Amino acid sequence: MSDSSKTDGARTLGTRARDWFNGGDPDGPAKIRTWATGDDDRWHGYTHSMGKYVTWLMVIACILYPFTRGIGSILALVVAIFLMGGRALIERQVRRDVSDLEEAKKQYGLTRNPEYLQFMTLRAEGLLEDNKILTPASRTLLEGYAQWARERQERADKKQAKKARKAEKKARREADTGRSEISVDDESADAAATVGENKAADGS
Repeated sequence: MSDSSKTDGARTLGTRARDWFNGGDPDGPAKIRTWATGDDDRWHGYTHSMGKYVTWLMVIACILYPFTRGIGSILALVVAIFLMGGRALIERQVRRDVSDLEEAKKQYGLTRNPEYLQFMTLRAEGLLEDNKILTPASRTLLEGYAQWARERQERADKKQAKKARKAEKKARREADTGRSEISVDDESADAAATVGENKAADGS
């Protein structure tokens, strides 16, 4: 009887430990992994979260505290604060730039001003090149803005080239017409001069 109760107690303790590790449900390991990495598949912004690094820096700070009399912990926490602050600044800048890109896209649709396309291309490509902590979704978004602007720019360039060719052809036709009129006028003048000479000869 006592052995059975001990076994039940051991099972209960093991079950409790397993349930605690699993977070009380089958998704427990995923929850612990999420806590350790800071990645829960939700949208947290245009840049990668620093939660994973901050978490491990806090763990390191706790480990270093008794060995460094708190100095190592302070350094680890300062680095963590630096990471969070830097990420916040970059996130704010990227949000502002994405808002500017969306506004430029809207204004181009209203005005057809090609300067908006140039702005979008330069700004999107600059963000992709300068920011190394952009999430894959953010990079896809910025690449989409750049591609959209390049396609419209190519269309605008083709239209402009077509207009230039038409204007050149029109100028050539007008020039040819002008030369033809000048030739006709010269021929008329020559004919009139010839008639005048003939009349003068007849009179003499």
